Amino acid sequence: MKTTVVTPSTEATAEETLKAKNEAVKKAFFAILSEIKQLIPLYSSEYLRTYLEVDYSSTGYSNNYGFYSPLIHLRFEGHTGECSIYYAKNFNFKQQVGNYLDTILTRVIFKNTAASATEVNIEDSLNVCMFRTEDYKEAKDLLDKGFAGCKKVTVELLKKEA
Repeated sequence: MKTTVVTPSTEATAEETLKAKNEAVKKAFFAILSEIKQLIPLYSSEYLRTYLEVDYSSTGYSNNYGFYSPLIHLRFEGHTGECSIYYAKNFNFKQQVGNYLDTILTRVIFKNTAASATEVNIEDSLNVCMFRTEDYKEAKDLLDKGFAGCKKVTVELLKKEA
């Protein structure tokens, strides 16, 4: 008996591959965001424990979600159907927070986007940007204008137990 194997078209396979990659990028972004939020209480200054989150998904912009703190900026974006994670680190606080707290947020990003961390390789979906205070100011302007997808959070300092 002869068996016929039906293979999907190359176009469908490419589309499915892109969809799987985009889902992996989105999952990694929100895992990064979750871990960073858990680490924010480690920083001694209230200023460093304050951040803005903006859900841009209703605006039609390529920037779907943003996280802006004095320490790090993260964005989840979709350009031409392909999702990416953008991040920018503020190097101005290294002396104030020390080596460990200076690098911990960056390590979280690379841990969650490494080829070994995901079923689909998303390493090429991570983009390092320059830290721009204008990004925070733009998000703050949205908050001040009452944009529903924007919120400001100040996290309590993590207290060491005796």
